[in-house]
Amino acid sequence: MSSKRLVLFLLIFLVLACQTPMPASSPMPSPSGDGNQTSRPTETPTALPEQGPCCEVRLHPEEALYVGDQISFEVIAPSAEPYLNQPLTVTLTTPPTRIGSATFQPFGFARRTQATLLWAWDTSALSAADYTLRFSIPTLRQEWVQTVTLLPRNALPPAQQTAQWETLTTPCCDIHFITNTAAQRDIEAIAETVQQTAQHLQAKIPIDPQERIGVALIPRLIGNGGFANQEINVSYLDRNYSAGDFATILRHEMVHVFDQLAQSEDRPSLFVEGMAVFLSGGHYFPEPLMPRAAELLRLHKFIPLEELTEDFYAAQHEIAYLEAGALVEYLSARWGWQTVWEAYLAMSLRKGETQAQAIERALKSKLGLSFGELAEDFKAELANMGENRLLTLDIQTLDKYYETLRAYQQQFDPSADYRTAWMLDAQAMRQRGIVADYLRHPSRPENIALELLLNEAGRARRSGEYAQAERLIEAVSSVLERVQAKHPNPFSGDRLAQDAWQVVQVLLAAGYEPQVWTLTHDQAQVLVSQATPILKQVILERQNDGWQIVSGTSAAGEDLIHWAE
Repeated sequence: MSSKRLVLFLLIFLVLACQTPMPASSPMPSPSGDGNQTSRPTETPTALPEQGPCCEVRLHPEEALYVGDQISFEVIAPSAEPYLNQPLTVTLTTPPTRIGSATFQPFGFARRTQATLLWAWDTSALSAADYTLRFSIPTLRQEWVQTVTLLPRNALPPAQQTAQWETLTTPCCDIHFITNTAAQRDIEAIAETVQQTAQHLQAKIPIDPQERIGVALIPRLIGNGGFANQEINVSYLDRNYSAGDFATILRHEMVHVFDQLAQSEDRPSLFVEGMAVFLSGGHYFPEPLMPRAAELLRLHKFIPLEELTEDFYAAQHEIAYLEAGALVEYLSARWGWQTVWEAYLAMSLRKGETQAQAIERALKSKLGLSFGELAEDFKAELANMGENRLLTLDIQTLDKYYETLRAYQQQFDPSADYRTAWMLDAQAMRQRGIVADYLRHPSRPENIALELLLNEAGRARRSGEYAQAERLIEAVSSVLERVQAKHPNPFSGDRLAQDAWQVVQVLLAAGYEPQVWTLTHDQAQVLVSQATPILKQVILERQNDGWQIVSGTSAAGEDLIHWAE
């Protein structure tokens, strides 16, 4: 691979930070259903004459639905009671066809009450048309109908019509990717990173994998950019509106898989995630764990370890992971890595044991101190560290960034929110030939404009341009607030947001999809794509009659490489 393409790979593709496997309390259900169709909800479901819908219905794949799609349903209850454990049935009204059924259960880290029907409606035998679905909760005597639209298969964008899963095999791993995506374009550089990551971790975690590890590259942001089930799943895309580093997130998820291969049983989440953050050298990106945790203490944001142990995933995400990683770093510096690893293995939960009890038992057995003593020693060590005002500013900016990012997801891309993310089994997707769940995601002009702003805010923070990062975050917040207020032109309240909106409109009208941008004064430099993942640089300037395209350079050209550097 050329040095120019490697530079482009390293600088453009950043993914949001990762997390543990899907919570054991709310696994994704097995594929279900027995119907044969496909569709898309209207803005307002058509209600029965006597009763409207009780619940929000989300269909997957997102955006438009096409003949041949295998449709999933998330039927989200307004509250746990009285819906929890109640059965839901979905049927097609004409011709009468039972699609499937499921019970309302807690879902995701947020434990949202919903009925989930995974790939329940196979639409390959249907024609393009409108279809009416009936949703019924018989035990609660609740029922409603909803109209969905199925588009012809040949209306799909050409790149999606031919997209399929492919696999590149390395000595350590089987790397699975979808064709016609950024991952396929950069697969050689990705493979190098995957192989190096596996070799690095095998020097730390004493395992000898008998089979290659599966790595699935996802062409959209899901959760915090990565998750692990029986294989590693990492988001890889150009317009990644996160602040993460691909290699760091890959390593984090690979730690979880290596952990499982080390005959890992249930262990306390504080240490499961702490190990992954420590061995990855950071949470979302390389970072000094102990100094950053010390700043949390000075900012009065530090969460007591005992509290984190009770419900780790309910705590503020970035703080919890940073503290966990710093704790393992502290232990490793004090007792050595091998001793810490042995203590971690000893934390496997025994029958009837709480996570705090498992930690207490293992610490006393291997390190000769109680959990309370460890917590006091750790906090004292952090308190003795010198103040770092630059880290304080970085933490404060990052807090605002993720608060804004998650507000964006809740309003514009809810399936990406890590608390209730649409995390799937990529192996099952490959077996069923499904790519649409990950290829299709909200990509309307407002999504693109806000994601460009968030993407650039992340870049500015990484470069230490904190004032610029906060200005970009402020622009996104302004739009979100005006959307909530139902303002007819939500981008008009902020000059920077309005610039982003106008630049996106100009580029879309010219047939380009913006991926990454930098705005300087009256000029915008944008990486764009056209039907394929090949990138091109386009430069726009603000003129008397608005933003205009003034030049464009192929991604193979010197100008693009120079700008990326």
